[in-house]
Amino acid sequence: MAGALIGAFVVSVIALAVGPLGIASAAADVTIESPADNSVIAEATPTFSGTAEAGGTVTVSISSKGSKVQTRDGLLLGTSWEAKATHLANGTYTAVATEASEGEPPVSASVTFTVEAAVPYVTLTYPANASTTTSGTEPVGGLASAEGVQSVTVQLFSGPTIGAQQALEALTVPVSGGAWSGTFGGLGAGTYTVRAEQSDSHGDVGISAPATFTVVIPPGPAPPAASFQWFPPFPSTGENVSLVSSSTDLASPITSFAWALTATGPFQTGKPVLVTSFATPGAHSVRLRVTDGNGLSSIAAETISVKSSPLTLMQPFPIVRIAGSETHSGVRIRLLTAEAPPGAHVTVKCKGRGCPVKAAKRIAVSSKTGAAPLTFHTFERSLRAGLTLEILIYKAGEIGKYTRFVIHRGRLPQRVDMCLDPTGLKPLVCPSS
Repeated sequence: MAGALIGAFVVSVIALAVGPLGIASAAADVTIESPADNSVIAEATPTFSGTAEAGGTVTVSISSKGSKVQTRDGLLLGTSWEAKATHLANGTYTAVATEASEGEPPVSASVTFTVEAAVPYVTLTYPANASTTTSGTEPVGGLASAEGVQSVTVQLFSGPTIGAQQALEALTVPVSGGAWSGTFGGLGAGTYTVRAEQSDSHGDVGISAPATFTVVIPPGPAPPAASFQWFPPFPSTGENVSLVSSSTDLASPITSFAWALTATGPFQTGKPVLVTSFATPGAHSVRLRVTDGNGLSSIAAETISVKSSPLTLMQPFPIVRIAGSETHSGVRIRLLTAEAPPGAHVTVKCKGRGCPVKAAKRIAVSSKTGAAPLTFHTFERSLRAGLTLEILIYKAGEIGKYTRFVIHRGRLPQRVDMCLDPTGLKPLVCPSS
């Protein structure tokens, strides 16, 4: 009896272990044998192995800096188990194995190990390889190491393979929570290949598998066809010209019209019809820009030949009356009037020393006879020799009248009557009837 008790005690001692406070506790039924405690490994996806009770389930928990990084289920064969971690970045980790069982689950002693010189882990999740898009923009993204270098560089290449060619474009994007993303824009139709890279402080570079995609740009709506005509087809200077849009658009209504009356001048927003005129003869460039509801525009440019307007005399033709008498120092004017058709501009200019005023201007108004006389009392006075009066009667587009009255000493004043050009600037010989 005593021998049996002693034997039982011996077995119990073998199955007990002394804890940190000297209190006996049950020895762990699950162990981690690999990796070894305080070991340094260069494998980014290390394999864990150990022993456990047959028929159970083993789970390995991997932590870094007090935070759980991964939980992996082990494959148990008999009393041996094995589990493989997913990618681990460089750093120090602690692993603990737990075996599921009734009651308090057995937990292994913790194992601390360090991963060094592991190539950074980077993947390209999208775009899918051999995919097609109808957009000029392509989002890219994937997974990457969350420790070390916190960015990924993704490169865009032309064609279905990379080879030795230079990248068309490269994006450097941040890594957040082990994932990264970015977008390539402005892509034309064609086939492209993308690849992601991540480097660490050791100079090691992780490269993703490449992915190829094709951009197919569907044909969009055609822009409007800009065109216009003008009436009359052969205008004269000063004549009203109607510019009429004849633009068409099969895809969308035309929403905006803008005209430019020179080859290089700015466009001015307007309507389908613009009425204008040209002051000078010759070739005049006119442009029309139309825009449709899709925001598409086109421009039409035409050259309009403008001929000189035929010169016509002002009707009734103006009459200038000057009456007075000679004095020892010049003349005394008692009457200075001008008769001109309504709307005509009449200007009397005085040149020389002693002028009462330099100029006086009036506009003729209508009367029963159609030509109302205008009186210029300012000049109805004594005027000294050496002064010259000029009377200019002007109306746009018509030949007006020009009179020059020069005052002399000791002889009668000299009067010259001529016609005035349609611009009202210079005298000219009157056309013969």
